[in-house]
Amino acid sequence: MSPTIRDVAAAAGVSITTVSHVLSGQGRISEQTRQRVARAAADLGYQASVHAQQLVTRRSRTLAIQLANSVDASSACALVPNSDYFLEVLNGAAEAASKRSYGLLLAPMDADLDRLNAFAVDGAILVDPRGDEPFFATGWCRDRPLVTVGRPMAAPCPVPVVVDNDLVAAARLMLDHLADNGYQRPAMITTDTRRSYAADLVAGYTGWMREREPVVVEIDEPPTTEGTAEALGRLLDRPICPDAVFTTSENLALGVLHEARRRRLAVPGELGICSAVDSGSLRLVSPQVTGMFVHPREVGGRAATALMDLVEGTASGVEPHRIEVPVRLNARASTAR
Repeated sequence: MSPTIRDVAAAAGVSITTVSHVLSGQGRISEQTRQRVARAAADLGYQASVHAQQLVTRRSRTLAIQLANSVDASSACALVPNSDYFLEVLNGAAEAASKRSYGLLLAPMDADLDRLNAFAVDGAILVDPRGDEPFFATGWCRDRPLVTVGRPMAAPCPVPVVVDNDLVAAARLMLDHLADNGYQRPAMITTDTRRSYAADLVAGYTGWMREREPVVVEIDEPPTTEGTAEALGRLLDRPICPDAVFTTSENLALGVLHEARRRRLAVPGELGICSAVDSGSLRLVSPQVTGMFVHPREVGGRAATALMDLVEGTASGVEPHRIEVPVRLNARASTAR
């Protein structure tokens, strides 16, 4: 027979009401008592009924997540991310939510928030928002907790928690790597700089290049093979062309590599190529492409955990803050002169 809440109360030496308050996140319970109840529940293998928790807390235990810049909303596959990064963010968020018996609802870019409200979602995670998304425009963020991956640069209301990497420092780290390998004229190709991740990478690049001439080409999102080829062409047509290209995503880096091959440019000899986001696809090409690993699964997990803490009130009263996830440079053949 499965253990009951009465069994947990007896094992912890507390009342059934106290156990109920601990498991639902309600009431004023000391941390010592919470831990004793949690240990007793874990030792007994007790699992609270999600439906019962919903009735007690009046929360749906459902979170929404929206990938703001990963897909073309007009396409037939508007929910499908186009990179390992977004898939891993989703994996991390879903894993963290599941551990605390929450469901995760993937919202398309053009989500109808009235329909989303029918699910009574407790809060939302926005990945790489600009700040003009419906979650902000409708005032939704003032009524329910909101956590973002990357800071929204034009949001009308403050975001309680932003999960991010230090991408300014990451850009400098990548450029130091290029310089150590003999590259002297790195250029950058980016997508929408109204998104903080692109803006921070460009800021890191231009700051590092302050004594040289920074060269940045911005293309529309989502990036296409044709758009990336045209951007590289503009760089190579300059009187003094770059000897390396630093891109803000893995798809851009792969596009640059494809166009460099078409132009019969030797990589890494004539042109170094590197990406601010690493992924498995960068290891499946020849030469393998240098990338910055930004721990996307951890990013997603920490965003979901922060949101659940806000929903349950365990982070109430906390000033808006930033959670920083580290980065790691994975040097490969595309920059190994």
